[in-house]
Amino acid sequence: MENKTGIKKTLINQLEDLKNEAIDRDFFANEKIIDTICEITEKIGKEIAVFINRKGEVLDVEIGDENTVTLKDLADRRSENSLSGIRVLHTHPNGSGMLSDVDLSALKKLRFDMMAAVGVKDGAASDLFVSFLGMDDKSDLLPLVAGPYPKERFMKLNVKAVIIEAEENLKKAAKISKAVEVGEERAVLVGIENEEALEELRELLKTAGGKELSRMIQTRDKKDNAYFIGKGKLKELSLLVQTVDANLVVFDEELSGAQIRNLEEVLGIKVIDRTQLILDIFAQRAKSREGKLQVELAQLKYAMPRLIGLGGQLSRTGGGIGTRGPGEKKLEIDRRRIRDRVNDLQNEIKEIKKQRSVQRVSREANNVFQACLVGYTNAGKSTLLNSLADADIYAMDQLFATLDPTTRKVTLESGKEILITDTVGFIKKLPHDLVEAFKSTLEEVLYADLLIHVVDGSNKDYDQQIKVVLEVLKELGAENKAMITAINKMDKVEDFTEINVKSTEEAPVVYLSALNKSGFDNLMLEIDKFAAQKWKIVELMVPYTDGAMNSMVHNNCRVIAEDYREEGVYVKAEIDPITYGRLAKYVIP
Repeated sequence: MENKTGIKKTLINQLEDLKNEAIDRDFFANEKIIDTICEITEKIGKEIAVFINRKGEVLDVEIGDENTVTLKDLADRRSENSLSGIRVLHTHPNGSGMLSDVDLSALKKLRFDMMAAVGVKDGAASDLFVSFLGMDDKSDLLPLVAGPYPKERFMKLNVKAVIIEAEENLKKAAKISKAVEVGEERAVLVGIENEEALEELRELLKTAGGKELSRMIQTRDKKDNAYFIGKGKLKELSLLVQTVDANLVVFDEELSGAQIRNLEEVLGIKVIDRTQLILDIFAQRAKSREGKLQVELAQLKYAMPRLIGLGGQLSRTGGGIGTRGPGEKKLEIDRRRIRDRVNDLQNEIKEIKKQRSVQRVSREANNVFQACLVGYTNAGKSTLLNSLADADIYAMDQLFATLDPTTRKVTLESGKEILITDTVGFIKKLPHDLVEAFKSTLEEVLYADLLIHVVDGSNKDYDQQIKVVLEVLKELGAENKAMITAINKMDKVEDFTEINVKSTEEAPVVYLSALNKSGFDNLMLEIDKFAAQKWKIVELMVPYTDGAMNSMVHNNCRVIAEDYREEGVYVKAEIDPITYGRLAKYVIP
């Protein structure tokens, strides 16, 4: 028995004595049990619950508060498809025995044989309600409620037949559910800002394959060291979890290992934070070897300081949201092994980074103009690249649809061929370990000649998303890169004049719809302007005897005009700085 503080020892002893009561197994409870819990409830103003097994033995007695009592899982079930073998009788100090949503949720979740509540008025039973598991028209389990009963009639109810029926319903529902998708993560979202702040968390959960059942906001400046939220809110959260039958709680802020452990002990279900949710999505999205290595590295770095708190979550991969990994390796709860694995991953990523550098040097040697798409996740970067390059990159209306960088060749109106690379989307509170792990991939941003910042103009928080992207670019050291801001999804915007993004000659803003391929002319024109800064138009006179230089002109330049004259080949061409240096002596002043 818990929660004894402030209760007289004589009353505690009276409740303990109930464990010696013998109850006819065919009936719910006897008169002494009902009278005793009603009298003591009246005196202490708190709920009392009695747990009885099928032999008619009182297994435990629990004291709650004026609102609720914790209903323990004392199951002695034979299998997952059988009832717990426990029936519960508890008091309601408010005078009404009507079963609450929390009561009915506990009946279903903990698979109690039956659940009964007795309303207490003037120290005696006023009315009683009983519930057991039944089935609706869709063959789904649902609690059936009967009552109100006076005490005398309640004591004559034969519970044996009811329990048999409830167990049959449970077995039928189990057979039907085999054809239904199992393992769905049903979550309660918790934030400390406001409702709007949880909208993005809901989208992240949806992307990871989970479903939001409810949400809770904690408005406080100081975070609780033990539970992150206050004890009052924790109690409210525990009731909410029971009521909606959730099997996952997701916090919008990063939790410590101790906080995760403490929360899971109180709530009895899995608890993850925003970082784990994002890492889970990345684990699902990673397709390339580099992507998988980077995700695993980020997961291990996140896990390292949380070994004690994460406990069982680290003992498996593929165990649902927050526990998936990109490979088949299990995360061992051992600092030394994790440290060794981190070193191995970093070395492997370094090797891939070297290969990427070789490819980059090759591109630079060919003087190809390189642009890079950056932006908030789900801004439409992949759709834009598909439309510009007539490609088939995976693009969906979901967060982090594209993880691995993709480069495609695009031809501008001027005839120049450039390369455009699609990068992973950014997001607010992007896990630091993830930024670190993906730096080798995000370095494409540093080496690009131009950044195209794609913005979802239909999102009411577009200005905040722009701010987040600029902050991440600054962290990468790319804040001074030449940039075009492309306001996308204008097909969803009624009045684009409401979008307030400053456009300058150095940092132009264009409006377009990647989906409808509208507004592309302006974007291509602006890209052409930046590309032209890397090239210049010159006139050359190349002697006939210098065939190698003539070949260089045709291979590395865009020839505008050509004429075979007496002194050599006259060429008017658009030329890059490196090639210009090699051909400088042939330039006509």
